[in-house]
Amino acid sequence: MGYAAHLALADADLSAASFKLFHKMCAIQNRKDHGLVMVESQAKFAEQVGMSQSSVSRGLKQLSEAGFIYPDGRSWRIRPDFVFNGNGAAQGRAVQSIPADAPDPYTRKGAGLTVIDGGDNGDDGNE
Repeated sequence: MGYAAHLALADADLSAASFKLFHKMCAIQNRKDHGLVMVESQAKFAEQVGMSQSSVSRGLKQLSEAGFIYPDGRSWRIRPDFVFNGNGAAQGRAVQSIPADAPDPYTRKGAGLTVIDGGDNGDDGNE
């Protein structure tokens, strides 16, 4: 996970349960189908990650709305430009398959900020 990904995760307004669920999903992602988290049923998935079914349901919704995961059939996929287990070529192909309507976790915070004149220009005044 790169620096920008760490910042996006830190800036996201996630509950503690969602944060925990995301890290558990990273740990159990399918190693052959990069980023795929298989979900046979929410009840079995909740048991697999050691959380209540209601916490998992709320966590999946929150993570999806924040853009860290997106649905893939009945399962979920971790956004490949955020966390990826594989080589660069495979990651590039996976990034191309992110649904166009999936939220972008990198633009959630800081959008609309503008740069204003002023501040330190690096000149300490000593010539």
